[in-house]
Formats: sequence, C-alpha cells, structure tokens
Amino acid sequence: MAYLNMSIGDTGEEVKTLKQLLRGAGYQLSDDDLFDEDTYKAVNEYQRANGIAPTGEIGASTWAKLAGSIVNSMPSGLDTAGKVKFLEDNRPKDYASDYTKRIDELVEKALAREDFSYNPANDSMYQQMKDEQTYLGKRAMEDAMGAASALSGGYVNSFAQTAGEHAYQNYMAQLAGSMDDMYNLALSAYDAETRQMESELKALSDAEEKAYKRYLDDVEEYTKTLEYYYKKLLDEQAQANWNQKNAPRSYSGAAPKEEEGKQPANILTPSEFLRRKVAGSADLKGYATYQDYTKAMKKKYA
Repeated sequence: MAYLNMSIGDTGEEVKTLKQLLRGAGYQLSDDDLFDEDTYKAVNEYQRANGIAPTGEIGASTWAKLAGSIVNSMPSGLDTAGKVKFLEDNRPKDYASDYTKRIDELVEKALAREDFSYNPANDSMYQQMKDEQTYLGKRAMEDAMGAASALSGGYVNSFAQTAGEHAYQNYMAQLAGSMDDMYNLALSAYDAETRQMESELKALSDAEEKAYKRYLDDVEEYTKTLEYYYKKLLDEQAQANWNQKNAPRSYSGAAPKEEEGKQPANILTPSEFLRRKVAGSADLKGYATYQDYTKAMKKKYA
C-alpha cells in the first residue's frame, strides 16, 4: 500500500490510521475516519514540531515520520503478544515521494527547452523600440528637409533630401546599435531561467533524498523493534512450554498432558515471516499477523 496524499474533508481507513498515529503522538482526536478541522490542526502542529513544512496536509514525509513514531506510541499495558500485534497492524506504508511529480515536470521542461537563439522579430521590446526609432527618424527627416528647404526659398532640392535622409539614418543606426544590447538582454534572461531551473531541481532533489533517508531510518527502527518483540514472544512461549513440561507431577503420579499437535517443521520462523512480509511476499499477503499465519499453517498440515 502506498502513501496517500490527504487533506481536510477526506475519509476512509487511511484517515482512521492517521488519526490513530496522531493520538499515539499525543494529540486528542476522535477515532472516526473523517479528516476534520481538529485533524488538520493536529497535522499542522505535528509537522511544525518535526521539521516538516506545516501545510496541514498529509504526504509521504509526514507519513514516514508518523510511521517511525509507532515504536514510541504503543498503548501502555500491552503484553508482548499485544505489542507484536500492534506493530503488525501499523506496518509502515510503501514509500512514495512528495517531490517526484515536480522533479519530473522540471526535467521534462529542461529536456524540451530549445537552445538559445535571438530573433528581433519575436522580441516585443525590440519591436517597440523599432517603432519608436522609426517614428523619431521620420520626424527628424521631415524637420531636416524643412530646414534645408527654407534656405532655398521653400523648395525641396537634393540638398534638403540628403539632409533628411541623413537625419533618418542616424536614428536607424541607433536602432541597429541597440541590437547587441537587446541580444545580451535576451541571453541574460535565458541564462537566468536556466539557473533558476537548476536551483529548483537541486532543492527538490535534496528534499527528496532527505525524505527517503528519513523513511529508511524509520522503517529500520520499526523492523528492529518488531524483530525484538518477535524474539521476546518466542522466548516467552518457549519458557512457558518448558515450565509446563517440567511442572511437578500431579498427586496421581501422572505427568501433565503435553500440548497436542507439534508445530510442523515447514512453518516459517517469526524472523523469516517478518523478512518475507516486509519484502512484500505474495504468499503472505493474506496473513495480517504471525499468529494468523501459524494458525492457518497448523490447520493446513494437520
């Protein structure tokens, strides 16, 4: 089962599990399956207290942290068998990243990005500048031609036309000179976007790496704790069997009757059961606990 992203208003067994874990962490919540306002506030406070972005919503990072806290949230008063069952019932979920979708989007965007090129026809800033310079150039040309014509009694002559063309070309030269500036501005913007994408991708990758390491640490802690209680339960059962076998004989002199039906040799040990269960063995999916497994196997091989 993978982590589910959950938020206020959601319902279901996953929400019920979430609230159970939050109660184990010290939050006072109802035991129903509604992600209500109280749950939202508890999640927000839990995230803030554990160095997770306080969104009030549930993702892989929060699930992983809560799963790791199972070890310290077992109800008091449980015997060893009860602790084993509690841990089995609250097995950590499979890891699912909060960051994969955004990382994939960024990588896809980077791969689809074209190499830098500059076309003034597609540059709105350049086109605006071109329009302004053209307008000013025409105005300057008209003014120059008017001034030159006035010297010859108001008649337009070759001198006036030359003066006008010269004034116009001055503005066009300024426009051409600005091309390099516009190119450099466009290149600078392209490079800045590249650096922004690289920075965001690194931040997401770092966050993903930390979240996954935290998840692995939590699963390792959970697995070691469950193995410990499995072994402890076996020791207690072995001690109980020894005590029964070596109990004083009754007054009639008859030895106490031994437990009927020895455990078949081909039943997995608790440690092997746990190892295969954690690895996701399909043969063990139907068994929630080791007790369920051994009961079924004894019935099968009876």
